[in-house]
Amino acid sequence: MRDESRGQGPNTSEHGDSQHLDSGSADAHDPTARSAQTPAGSEHPDSDVGGSPLEPGDAHDEATPGEAYAEDVEAGDTEAEDAEHDLVEGARIGEDTDGSPILITSSSYGRGYQTVTTVEGDASKNLLKNRRERRRRRNTTLTIAVSAFAVLLIAFVIVVQSILRGGSASDYDQQAGEQITFTVNEGEGPQNVATRLVDQGIVASQGAFDDAYSDLEGTPDLHAGEFPLREEMPAADALDILFEQGEAENYIAIDTGIRIDAAFSAISSGTGISESDLRQAAEDPTDFGLPEDAPNLEGYLAPGEYRMPMDATAEEILQEMVDTTQERLEDVGITDPEEQYDTIIVASLLTAEALPDDYRTIAGIIENRLAPDNEETDGRLQIDATVIYGLGQQSLQFSEEDRNDASNEYNTYAIRGLPPGPIEAPAVEAIEAASEPDENDYFYWVTTNIETGETKFAEDYEEHQIYWQEFTDYCDENPEICEGEPTEDAQGP
Repeated sequence: MRDESRGQGPNTSEHGDSQHLDSGSADAHDPTARSAQTPAGSEHPDSDVGGSPLEPGDAHDEATPGEAYAEDVEAGDTEAEDAEHDLVEGARIGEDTDGSPILITSSSYGRGYQTVTTVEGDASKNLLKNRRERRRRRNTTLTIAVSAFAVLLIAFVIVVQSILRGGSASDYDQQAGEQITFTVNEGEGPQNVATRLVDQGIVASQGAFDDAYSDLEGTPDLHAGEFPLREEMPAADALDILFEQGEAENYIAIDTGIRIDAAFSAISSGTGISESDLRQAAEDPTDFGLPEDAPNLEGYLAPGEYRMPMDATAEEILQEMVDTTQERLEDVGITDPEEQYDTIIVASLLTAEALPDDYRTIAGIIENRLAPDNEETDGRLQIDATVIYGLGQQSLQFSEEDRNDASNEYNTYAIRGLPPGPIEAPAVEAIEAASEPDENDYFYWVTTNIETGETKFAEDYEEHQIYWQEFTDYCDENPEICEGEPTEDAQGP
């Protein structure tokens, strides 16, 4: 039979009987009424769960289910703890009419039924106490986790905003990439332009733009129009052009050790002037102040960075680079044009063959080999880099036939003296070393360790062969490093 008074929720037994939970219910006040869901065995000390009489002494020897369960929980039984969690989950604590605490949970009998358990004894009270403690710990943990997440989120937002707003004002060191056209629209303000510059990668960061903007003189005016920029630029360079505080410029970078064809390519990339126009402009080296026997501008296009006006001609750009080389020669006291030319040739050989620390020593060896009374090499420089240049290649290897080919006017194995011209753009330190070489008695050198650059020098060929064997042993142990290195013939007579 089902109780129709569902507002209070029925008490049920496992046999389906229903009792009202009201002020007149004896079970609501009877402290021995453990559960309305539990069969009569729980209400009668001498009956078991099924209602059968217990054997004498069983009431004292076997704990009730609730007591046994509580003992398991207190003993740390994991399975019992899980069961206890299931028992009280979704339960609520109420009071009967005399104020005694009762535990009200959903009944398995059917929808709308409830099970009422009086809270008596340490076991039941521990259940409620444990439930309250677990809920408190869960709420505390949740509060801490939410608070920590909020702190991390705020910190992340601050860092991102700092970066976007220039907290980390990264900037490009130099201009790079192709020339592009950047358009400033009518009525566009600095901040919108800054955003587009950063988005396109032209300026490295918002902070770099802000720093450069604050350095502009007076009240900078931004006008609509098209402006020539590079794909990557220091913010100050870009703003000088956009705010017309400086003349628009092209950026050119010439590397140390670069050959003339690669130099023409770099100039063309930075200015848009074709390589053919550059070669045509450089056709007569004497137009730029070089001696008449100079075959071209090789070695005179000084390494460095150049910012040239946008309308600079090929001739003007090349002259600027040649003038820079002339200034470097004058800085070391070389003013005679012929002496300047020989100095640039030697400096280019040093740049190609040696490390900076060895420049002066090898410059002294070159002087020794060029001496008329030199019996070790008979006036021949025997430098691999010159042969390779004359062959028009970059590889370090060349054949025995190439070594003996006197038709290669840069072959310093077959031809005595300096080659007819420089072989690449020399380093500033090489020019300094060529102008003041070290005085020594060496005639040979060989790098015995490619990784460290260790180079050993010898006064005669017999000593040189010992060092050459060290190099050979090194290469046997490191074939991947020495691939393409010159042969012994390429290092000695």
